[in-house]
Amino acid sequence: MIQRLLALLVKTPGMKIPGVFLCLLFSLGSLADCGHPTGALLKVKRVSDGDTLKLEDGRSVRVLGINAPEIARGQKPAQPLGREAHSAAQAFIQRAGGRVRLGFERARVDHYGRLLAHVYDSQGRSLAADLLQRGMVLQIAVPPNAAQAECLLAFEQRAQAQALGVWRNRYWNAYPVKSLSARDSGFRHLRGRVARVDVSSSVWIEFEGNLVARIAKRDWAQFGHRKQDWLALKGQWLDVRGWVRVREVRQTGNARSFKPLIVQLRSPAAMQVSASR
Repeated sequence: MIQRLLALLVKTPGMKIPGVFLCLLFSLGSLADCGHPTGALLKVKRVSDGDTLKLEDGRSVRVLGINAPEIARGQKPAQPLGREAHSAAQAFIQRAGGRVRLGFERARVDHYGRLLAHVYDSQGRSLAADLLQRGMVLQIAVPPNAAQAECLLAFEQRAQAQALGVWRNRYWNAYPVKSLSARDSGFRHLRGRVARVDVSSSVWIEFEGNLVARIAKRDWAQFGHRKQDWLALKGQWLDVRGWVRVREVRQTGNARSFKPLIVQLRSPAAMQVSASR
């Protein structure tokens, strides 16, 4: 209930709420987190980064519902706010006394062998919700683990409305697609104008610049779009978020050139029509 009210406040800026109730609502909102943990408390050995933990028993946990800016690893530099997100996750674990409970959805392990789980302290407070409301991470939803997408989005919207963390940083807050170089990669939140849309075995959304977004047929049901809805995106400004990678494109001699960068969009949370440029 509280999360629905929070989402309504963001979507209805002119809505009048009594001051006392508003203060109470936001104080409760920080405690009334998403989902329900299960099982025993588990000891955390270390916080690897803003969205990954290492448990004392040797297992790694990739926190569901968020993506944190990367910290520096080897020759790969840190992304803006990577260190801050890491520190914020460490602070949450310290406040939790180094012990957490996990909450699972349909897919429990990723292709790296990490547990895919929501992470909670002993009081049921969510690590993802805590980081989102501080603007330290971005909300993501990757099917089939998308049950908390709407709830977590409300926490992100609070941070966005207050321009906290990533929402006051140009690298993260809808970085222009046209400013991407042909070799840029990694998780990004981007804004660009759609130049072309093709609907075949996949939906291909080409932006002005170096990027194309792909929605695989297996994910079409998530969006609820018909073919004409996809085609109507041409000329629109879109915000998209996801993992950008460099395409491996064979030279076929075709006159039409292919965009060198691609981002896969898995759920509606990854794409939004923008009211601004």
